[in-house]
Amino acid sequence: MNRTSFLTSCFTAFAVNVSVAIAQFDVGEPDHDVWVYPHAGNPGGDPVIRLWGDGVNDINPTGYPGTLETQPYFSHGFFSWNLSNVPRNWRWNGATITLTVTPDTNYDPQRYDVYLRLLSDSFNESTWVYGVGPFPFPGNNNRIRGDDSRAANGPGSTITFRIPRNVPTNVLQSWARNRRMNFAITCTADYLVQRQIIRIASEENAIYNGPRLVLD
Repeated sequence: MNRTSFLTSCFTAFAVNVSVAIAQFDVGEPDHDVWVYPHAGNPGGDPVIRLWGDGVNDINPTGYPGTLETQPYFSHGFFSWNLSNVPRNWRWNGATITLTVTPDTNYDPQRYDVYLRLLSDSFNESTWVYGVGPFPFPGNNNRIRGDDSRAANGPGSTITFRIPRNVPTNVLQSWARNRRMNFAITCTADYLVQRQIIRIASEENAIYNGPRLVLD
């Protein structure tokens, strides 16, 4: 599937003076992730994060958390990666996020899509409260469509997001300044009627790999 990009502006690099280019830097799993759903029993400690929308929208069209009567039928994941170990002279050239699908996923990639959205701020999973704190940026231009072609292949299959080099300068500066990357993962799958759902491993999952961030 084609990927949409963050179109607001363009950023270039964590640092502009780099003498030696490093091929990749594996940041690893997020140190904070939560299942964003009003009825989640243990949002920061659940080994599985569930993703679904309303069949058309990946986030509530009235905003986050939203006021629609169907508001509980939007379920996301929030993720925060610590960049403290990334060399300060690292030159930004894009990145890849990989999610691992867990059992009981029921998802049709021909009908639905999964997206990566910027979060407005970082968070701590131990103190996070639904509806309070960071929100995913709305709008179709503020999301990246993931490669979900393997999502229906069973447990252990993957979904990948390619974050391009040309993303907003202010976003890059925020990542470099705060040493954090914060994202929401959203999905259009219709769970209420069609029971379509993606289940992905969180960082707490002891069987499947949690979300992984690799910088190019």
